Amino acid sequence: MKKVLPIIGVVIGLVIVFGYGTYKILDNVDNYQEKNTDNEARSVAAPEEREDSPYATKQEEYQEQTKNIGGQIFELELTNATTEVEIIDIMHKMTHQKVKAEDKWGAIPMSEHTVSQVLGFLEKSNFSTKEDLMDIAKKWKSGDFQTVDYDHNFFWQWQGGTVGRAYGIMTSAEEEEFIKNNF
Repeated sequence: MKKVLPIIGVVIGLVIVFGYGTYKILDNVDNYQEKNTDNEARSVAAPEEREDSPYATKQEEYQEQTKNIGGQIFELELTNATTEVEIIDIMHKMTHQKVKAEDKWGAIPMSEHTVSQVLGFLEKSNFSTKEDLMDIAKKWKSGDFQTVDYDHNFFWQWQGGTVGRAYGIMTSAEEEEFIKNNF
């Protein structure tokens, strides 16, 4: 009897955690689909027109957006054991190369190679967010990054982000400097 109570407690705890996680996933999928529909309807503005920078000067913003945040070049090690949480984290870190945000942690190169790896992995997955993740990866594969800041915020919100919401897209010069500093 003494062993049964802790086991029951652990099972109840896991049910609560997984239930809450499923709720957050489904809530974020709905929010992403709603925002994605809004994005299709709006005209594409230049990044400078879409941003709401929290920085006092463009130079201050440039330095903050292009600094080293712990990026590294590596081969993605996607296996059958790779979880939805892990693939979303990878895709989130890939967006850091392209978006403006007050805070970013970690970076993975947004390259043709890494995008292809993610897309190939997603095609074989059965994640609850598979369709949304596939849509994003297909856009990236075709070179469409016009809404990468919204993609970032989908991942950020899904992960329960509170700091570092993307507010725009980096210029080509900012992205080149970010790549130089991080990869």
